[in-house]
Amino acid sequence: MMTTPIPTNQCAFTLDEVVEAVGGRHHASTLATAAGIRGVSIDTRSLAPGDLFVALRGATSDGHDYLAQAAERGAAGAVVETGRQYRALDCIEVPDTLTALGRLAHRHLARIRSSRRLPVLAIGGAVGKTTTKELTAAVTRTLFGATLSTPGNLNNLIGVPMTIFTLTGEHNAAILECGTNTRGEIPKLASIVEPDVAMVLNVDLEHTEGLGTIEQIADEEAALFSTATHYAVASADEPLVLARIPKRLKVITFGKSPDATVRLRSRIVGDRSRIQIEIARALVSAGVDPFIETEIGLFGETAALNCTAAIAGLAAMRPAPFEASDLAAIADALAGAKPVAGRFTTSSLRGILVIDDTYNSNPRSIRAALEAAREISVGLGARLVIAMGDMLELGAMSAAAHIDAVRDIISERPAAFVAVGPEMRAALGAVAGSTLPPNVLVAPDSDAASQLVVALVRTGDVLLVKGSRGIAMERIIAALA
Repeated sequence: MMTTPIPTNQCAFTLDEVVEAVGGRHHASTLATAAGIRGVSIDTRSLAPGDLFVALRGATSDGHDYLAQAAERGAAGAVVETGRQYRALDCIEVPDTLTALGRLAHRHLARIRSSRRLPVLAIGGAVGKTTTKELTAAVTRTLFGATLSTPGNLNNLIGVPMTIFTLTGEHNAAILECGTNTRGEIPKLASIVEPDVAMVLNVDLEHTEGLGTIEQIADEEAALFSTATHYAVASADEPLVLARIPKRLKVITFGKSPDATVRLRSRIVGDRSRIQIEIARALVSAGVDPFIETEIGLFGETAALNCTAAIAGLAAMRPAPFEASDLAAIADALAGAKPVAGRFTTSSLRGILVIDDTYNSNPRSIRAALEAAREISVGLGARLVIAMGDMLELGAMSAAAHIDAVRDIISERPAAFVAVGPEMRAALGAVAGSTLPPNVLVAPDSDAASQLVVALVRTGDVLLVKGSRGIAMERIIAALA
């Protein structure tokens, strides 16, 4: 599910270029042939005169039903499925319009790269992609200047191409997030992007309904390396990822391991986290102290490790070693980084410190959230209240994953735990039996959970709210507000 609006663009093509890029068949309009294309659109509501309309077939709508509207709004042409052309538009027929969208984006990216150096980094993994993407873009801008980065969560086979179409001559680098919930999606994204640098953060249970076993998930995520041209960036603490890096790629690692190229040396928790990061001497100029010390406004060890990933990605994108001034600029960029909405952001409501981690959920992100929430509550000497919703799309592994999550939550000894959804309820039954402790409550959905949470929280509490997107756990925070 994409919640970020699709950005508009002014990506120019000729119809002949489009035909060649997508391997399509051109059917000329019965009207006058349109001039050059001045943008690519997948939505007639935002389509501008001169845009190429790509008619995508979705779960609830079919872009081919809107070809008349595209013509009325002044579309320069349309990419359509075979046999679906519209006589009042120049149409280019293809077997699959989604594949065509990706091929056209690939062509746009390739023609910019053919004219000048444009480092492109693709980021994948089970957890932390968006936060790491924002951190990597922040540090990249300090050394490269204008940098295109994926807006919000536009990381799929629609969002990645539509982001690429916004790439202009003003950009000096690109950071593209690549996500998946179905086997085969990452290889397709890799073929669109063909990054100079591919970064895979981690592998864990995620979307197992569509991705399969942990080994199959690792194969899927590591497919991002398949088209990378120069570097692989990976955690030194992720053997499943490291084992799948092609031998032809240079490797830069990050993490806590003493062997990591970019290593988290220490972290001191307070109102902000003070971190020290050590960079391998091969990546810094002679005589430069290879350490970055800074304070970040992101909580938990996972956020600190995401900072090491961002620096590793930046190192892989630039040909020259870091100077002292570069390290100082990187430290400032990390210090100014803000958390991404719905991904462990904090706010004060009714005297309660609310941790909003409602964007999505899987086993690894739950463990990271619990660890960081406990750190915060201990630091403040506050009660910890946890409202945790179901993890979706885990398929056959769902029951075991929820049981593990419930055990992890209970082991944190929260003052109160509100379990939301049928999977959490079933896991509680498996762990605690039919008689629940008085501090553990169950709600069928987030609306019911809102009433429970509002009634039990106290001034001075720390409240962690988390769950998969489909559970809409943000309703609890809205109820408090």
